[in-house]
Amino acid sequence: MRLMVAALAFSILPSLATAQDEAANEQQLKEAREHYQKGEDLMIEEDFSGAATEFRMATRLDPDYTLAYYSLGQANMALARFDEAATAYESCRGTIEARSKLDVQRRGEARQARADELLDIEAAILRWGGPEAPPNTQTMRLQERKRLLEQQQDKDAINAVAVPPELSIALGSAYFRLHRPEDAEREYLAAIAAGDQTGAAHNNVAVIYMMEGRLDEAKQSVLAAEEAGFRVDPRFKEDLKKRAAAAQ
Repeated sequence: MRLMVAALAFSILPSLATAQDEAANEQQLKEAREHYQKGEDLMIEEDFSGAATEFRMATRLDPDYTLAYYSLGQANMALARFDEAATAYESCRGTIEARSKLDVQRRGEARQARADELLDIEAAILRWGGPEAPPNTQTMRLQERKRLLEQQQDKDAINAVAVPPELSIALGSAYFRLHRPEDAEREYLAAIAAGDQTGAAHNNVAVIYMMEGRLDEAKQSVLAAEEAGFRVDPRFKEDLKKRAAAAQ
């Protein structure tokens, strides 16, 4: 009888361990979201250093926290830590690409995780004044992150999970600040290929083209940016015009 009881006890242990692991994992994910939300609040207050610390902690607790990596990239860009920003954006892209390989069950879990993240963003927008509040740096950041998540949700309707254009633009800008124009150009073109409708990618790649003396391509990119509704800096357009005239 004692042997039977012992065997029964050992048979229960694995299930108890699994339940404990799941509970610990849920608690860890909850803490990750709390750190992320603190980071968002600090971004609103323009405490970018504090925000970066919170976002970094969120990614440590949840290595698959896509939006926390993206927000960490934005905080580091605001701090002119361009190398760290690029690393964060690359990690963000890595989590998105990894999701394309998930099985059906894990895809459902990933969709739920993004739905939770969207709720966090919407709550932050409401705290800052609601969707009808006048545009400002903080609300624009929140709206940008919301679009990023919504595009990921839309992409989940198909098997391939594409990298949203906003992320490619952000990564390209980090590379540009790091004096890596070839990498920046690749990311801007990836954003265009992914369907960027803001015109920002066309505008940014036009700057690279002009710097490299590819003036005809620069002019075409400026036209594409303006057709998309992007306001190209008049000073840049004038500089491009002067360079084109000098090259003739």
